[in-house]
Amino acid sequence: MLMSDLLGGEGMDAGQCDEFARDVFLRDYSLQPGDVVLDVGAGIGTEALPFSKMVGESGRVIAVEAHPTTYAKLERVCQVNNLRNVEPIHAAVMDSDEPVLISDLQAEAYLENKIGTQGVPVAAVTIPDLVAKLHLDRIDFLKMNIEGAEVPALRGAKDVLSLVRHAAIGCHDFLADETGDESYRTKEQVRAMLVDAGFTVTSRDDDPRPWAAGYLFASR
Repeated sequence: MLMSDLLGGEGMDAGQCDEFARDVFLRDYSLQPGDVVLDVGAGIGTEALPFSKMVGESGRVIAVEAHPTTYAKLERVCQVNNLRNVEPIHAAVMDSDEPVLISDLQAEAYLENKIGTQGVPVAAVTIPDLVAKLHLDRIDFLKMNIEGAEVPALRGAKDVLSLVRHAAIGCHDFLADETGDESYRTKEQVRAMLVDAGFTVTSRDDDPRPWAAGYLFASR
């Protein structure tokens, strides 16, 4: 399925989604058949689609998306593509289960929706909650792209980060530079949190794409 079918504009086909996922998220780790993936900030499924194929029938992809309209599109992608190994979950991953507000930008701007003080209400969940409810004994790959909420999400995950083998965490310091909103500036704090949890952390600071240069890659 073309992502443009859901967005009503330019999008990526399945092959382009695969190429994008490998380029941006899987630079330090290649998913293997049977892997368990936690996709936090799954969007409309741009990564869940190739992740599903990579981990195969014996694998598992938990795709968590907070924004209700975006989540509905994620569910549609899973249904149309028969992604039976993908489990979509509608929630914001935070450091408590208290409901939060997420901004309500539509169309192409949906990628900029973030947790804040105004917007639409959404249920929240912690990663330990997900681990318990889904009976996870490991997370082979954690992908996180949640527009500045990565600090509370990781803070709430502290007790179960030992289950995570590899991670790609999107930080949005470039948006702090562009907008002046310092709530986006998380890269060094996230790096410290990952190091404290026992990960070896690398980055691609020389990537000419500012948003891509913000990613941190962790492994143990």
